[in-house]
Amino acid sequence: MDQLERNRRLTGAAAIVMVATFMSRITGFLRTLLIYTRMRPGGYSDEFLMAFTLPDTIYDLLAGGAIAAALIPVLSSYITRGKERIGWKAVSTFMNLTIVFMVILEVVFFIWTDELLSVLAAGYNESSSGDKALLVDLTRILLLSAPFMMLAGQCNGILNSYKRFAVAAFGPVIYNISTVISIAIFGTVSPNATAWGVVASAALFFCIQMAATIKHFSLYQPRLYLNSKAFRKMFSLAIPSLLSSFILELNLMISRGYATFFDEGMLTLLNNANRTWQLPLGIFAQSIGIAMLPTLSEHYASNNGGEFSKVLNKGIRVVFLLSLPTSLFMMVLNQDIMRVLFKWGDLSESDVLYGGACLLAYASALIFASMTALLNRAFYSIQDSRTPLLSGLVGIAANFLFNWFFRRFTPIGIAGTALSYSMASVVNMSVLVFAFHRKTGIHIIFDNGRYALRSLIATVPSGIAVFLFSVLIRPNTASKLSQIVCIAIPLAAGLSIFWYLCMKIRIPEIDTVNRMVLSGLKRVRSMFSRHEPTDVIK
Repeated sequence: MDQLERNRRLTGAAAIVMVATFMSRITGFLRTLLIYTRMRPGGYSDEFLMAFTLPDTIYDLLAGGAIAAALIPVLSSYITRGKERIGWKAVSTFMNLTIVFMVILEVVFFIWTDELLSVLAAGYNESSSGDKALLVDLTRILLLSAPFMMLAGQCNGILNSYKRFAVAAFGPVIYNISTVISIAIFGTVSPNATAWGVVASAALFFCIQMAATIKHFSLYQPRLYLNSKAFRKMFSLAIPSLLSSFILELNLMISRGYATFFDEGMLTLLNNANRTWQLPLGIFAQSIGIAMLPTLSEHYASNNGGEFSKVLNKGIRVVFLLSLPTSLFMMVLNQDIMRVLFKWGDLSESDVLYGGACLLAYASALIFASMTALLNRAFYSIQDSRTPLLSGLVGIAANFLFNWFFRRFTPIGIAGTALSYSMASVVNMSVLVFAFHRKTGIHIIFDNGRYALRSLIATVPSGIAVFLFSVLIRPNTASKLSQIVCIAIPLAAGLSIFWYLCMKIRIPEIDTVNRMVLSGLKRVRSMFSRHEPTDVIK
C-alpha cells in the first residue's frame, strides 16, 4: 500500500470514528437533558446519577483502560505477525478471569451497597436533602447492567484490534438511544422502572457488539492459559491500566461526593456541565485516539520511531486545532450554552447561572484533558501502562486537595468542584508530557510549540468576535428560538473567522480537518461494510 493510500485510509478511519463518537455524544447528551428535565422536577435526578457509581466502578476495574492499554495492542501485534491464535489465548484468559472477578464484585457491592454509599455520598449522611434509600435501590438495579457493559467493552476492543472501527464505534449510539427511550417513558413515573430500562439497554448493547464480533470467537477458548507469554504481557499491561481507569472514575467519585454536600440538584447541574464539555472531548481527542492506537502500536512493534512520532504529532496538532477555539467559545458563551441546552419550561435561570459557572470551569481544561487522552493512548501503544497510572495518582491527589481548598476557603460553591477537576487535569497532563519525553525522547511541547502559537493567532480574534457578538445580541430568555439564534450568530462568526485565518496563515492541519469532515460525510452510508478503513491520521 503506497503512502497516499495509507493517508487516505488514515483520514477515513478517523472520520468514521469521529462521526460515530459525535452521534454517541449527542445521544448521550440527550439522555443527560432528559434526566434533568424529566427526573429533576421529581426530586430524584441526583440519586439516579449517583447510582451509576458502583456499576461504573466494576467496569473500570475489570475492563476500562485495559481494553486500550492491553487487549488492543497485544492482540493487534499478534495479528500483524500472523500469530492470531496465540493472541486469542491471551484474550480468552483475560475475558475468563474478568468474568470470575465480576461475579465477586457484583456480590460484594450488592450486599454492602448501603455501607459503600455512606462513604461515596457522604453528604447524604449530613443532610436530609437526598433520598439515601432510593439511592441504594437504584444502585442495586443498575449493578445488573455492569456485566453487559463489561462484555460489550471487551467485544469493542476485539473489533478495534481487527480495525473494524464502525460497528465498535456505533454500538454505544444504540445504547444511548435505548436509555433515552427509557427515561422519556418512565422518567416522570418511576426512577426504579427507568433504572430497569437502563439494564435492558445495556443488554441490547452487548448483543449488538457480540453479533459483530462472533465470527472472531472461533478462536476463543473457555480456559485459563496463565503461563502463556502473550497473557503475561497482557496482564502486565492490564493491571496498571485498570487502576488508571479506576483512578479516572475515582476523580468523578470525588466530584460527585463533594457535590452531595451542596443543595439538592447541584450534582445534576454539575453533571450537565460535565457532559457538555465532554462532548467535544469525545469527538476530537478520544475518537482520534481510538483510531490512532493500532497504528501507533504497529509502528512501535516494527521499531519505526520516525513514523510513530509523525502520527502522534499529527494527531496532537489536529486535536489542538479543534480543542483550542472550542474551549474559548464555551468559556465565553457558558451561560448561553447552558440556557439553550437545559432551560426548558419552568426551569429556573438560577440553574443557568450555576451550570454556566461549572461549564466555564470545565471548559478551561479542554485542551489539557484532550492532550491527556492522546498521551495515555501513546503510552499504551508503547506498552507502558504504569506511567498513566502514576500520573493519574498525582492527578487524583490534586483533585482532592483542590476540592478541599475550594469548599473550605472559597464561596464559589459547586463551581469549585468543576474547577478542581480542571486544575487536576493540568497537573495530570504536565506529568505525562514530562514522562513521555523521558521515555521516548519525543518532546511534545518543543515539537508542537510553533504550531500551537499559530493556532493561537487564529483563535484569539475569533474568540473576541464571539464575545462581541454575544454582548451585542442578547436573547429573550422566554423564547427558545431567540436563544438559539443568539448563540448561533456568535458561533458562526467565530468559526468563520477562525477557519479563514487558519487558511490564510496556512495551518496544514486545517486541510486535514476539512478532509476528515468530507470523508466522514461520504462514508456514513457505508459505515457498516466489512472492509472498514484501517488507520488514523498520519
